[in-house]
Amino acid sequence: MADKEVAGMFTPIKIVDGREVIQADKKYTKWEQDPLGYFLIKIDQKEKVIRAGFCNNDNKMVKEFVGKTAEEIYHTILAHKLISVLAHACNIGRELAKAEIALEYNLDYVQDDKLVLSKKKKLQSDL
Repeated sequence: MADKEVAGMFTPIKIVDGREVIQADKKYTKWEQDPLGYFLIKIDQKEKVIRAGFCNNDNKMVKEFVGKTAEEIYHTILAHKLISVLAHACNIGRELAKAEIALEYNLDYVQDDKLVLSKKKKLQSDL
């Protein structure tokens, strides 16, 4: 099979035939405490914002980031250089995205829990 090209946002992307395909696996999961500290994330439905409190390793919240979207909060956190472990950055991005969805759709948000979406009820016509 030959390489193929797909449209990218800015430039075409070549998909190389014979590229290495890596299966995602939990064996790569390794929790590591970020030496800079950790974040507590919650949503404020009344104010319609996401709050991300930064706690140092003495368990003191010393900063609070407030914003309406995951993107504006994680860019602000990165600008303040409060994450030093890549897995921590990934986790914060995932949690902020969940918080943003919960805020937008008026769902409950609990950090590190799965986001519970309402299941559609079957309509009489679906039976």
